[in-house]
Amino acid sequence: MKKSLGEWVSDPISALRSARERRRGELRHAVRVTVAALIAYGIGETLALPQAYWAVFTAVLVSQASVGGSVKAAADWLMGTLGGGAYAAAVTTLVPETDPVTKAAALAVALLPLAFLAAVRPTFRFAPVTGVIIILIAPVTQLSPLEAATNRLVEICVGGFIGLIVSLFVLPARASQMLNVAAARTLAALADILPLVGEFGREHQAEVFDAEYQRVHDVALDELIKLELAVDEAKRERSSFLSGAPDPEPIIRGLRRLRADIIMVGRATAARFPEEYHGRLAPALTAALEAVRVYFLEIARRLEMREAAPDLAPVAAAIAGYAREVDAVREQGLTRALTGDVVGRTFAVGFALEQLAANLKDLAARTGERARKVGKGPV
Repeated sequence: MKKSLGEWVSDPISALRSARERRRGELRHAVRVTVAALIAYGIGETLALPQAYWAVFTAVLVSQASVGGSVKAAADWLMGTLGGGAYAAAVTTLVPETDPVTKAAALAVALLPLAFLAAVRPTFRFAPVTGVIIILIAPVTQLSPLEAATNRLVEICVGGFIGLIVSLFVLPARASQMLNVAAARTLAALADILPLVGEFGREHQAEVFDAEYQRVHDVALDELIKLELAVDEAKRERSSFLSGAPDPEPIIRGLRRLRADIIMVGRATAARFPEEYHGRLAPALTAALEAVRVYFLEIARRLEMREAAPDLAPVAAAIAGYAREVDAVREQGLTRALTGDVVGRTFAVGFALEQLAANLKDLAARTGERARKVGKGPV
């Protein structure tokens, strides 16, 4: 069936709208970078800065994906410029550059400590670049080292200020909200692990299963690393009084604990229990893990939408169901013939589930704090 003209037109438009929704954050960032660069260029030309392109460079580098990231980039760029520029200016004053050999000596004397400082303190990672510019480029522009360092500082201050202002007022992206999104993605990745954790006897599973089990754990760890970066930027926003959002540290601390709980359950279920015992406990554990998985996905959605956390009652009921089943098999004497290893793993699963429930309760409280309107969430 042939498409009508309207369908030919609407399909690309729908695709563009879909791409815009998926890449909304990236598009906003691109707009901020472009606006910051254009403003920096205009001000640099208006002020007749000797090398106005440094203001543009700085504005582009400072315009990060979030306000917290912009604050960090501006501080690092300024510290690197001050440290590298001042030290390089002192070196060129004390080591006259009369020929290529003396210039190479000055470059070595300047770069060695600056590169070491940058390796020890990442805040000064731009210092070696500034030192090279002062030593190699300043003579070409017929400026003294002090003049070159001063000009560089002015240009970078202009660019940094513009980058910060644009990050604050042009389609601003708050690190606190980006943290919510990163936490939601981490929870979704942890949720993908839970069905595999419930597969008893993984140590006897096929290589395909083992590879998938390792893959989902790696994905969750990658998301947790990304969350750590978002937490760092959110903390910078708070310390700079640019955000009144709650302390982000409890969010990542809670997710680390949840991951540890999942790993504990996974280790306890890596080997299969004896058949009759397994038949009694496996359904209860599967039900508990499924309740936790559903809760992970729902609280992830609530975090991203900045809504209060869902009720924990279904999770508590499912975990209590596993505990009741363990008590029942003990009362029926099924544990008497079990080895110490099996009994220990049984109670390890129960302990891990209890810890998981407690950590979910804490996460629910933190989710409520970050909601737009805190309602009666679980306590």
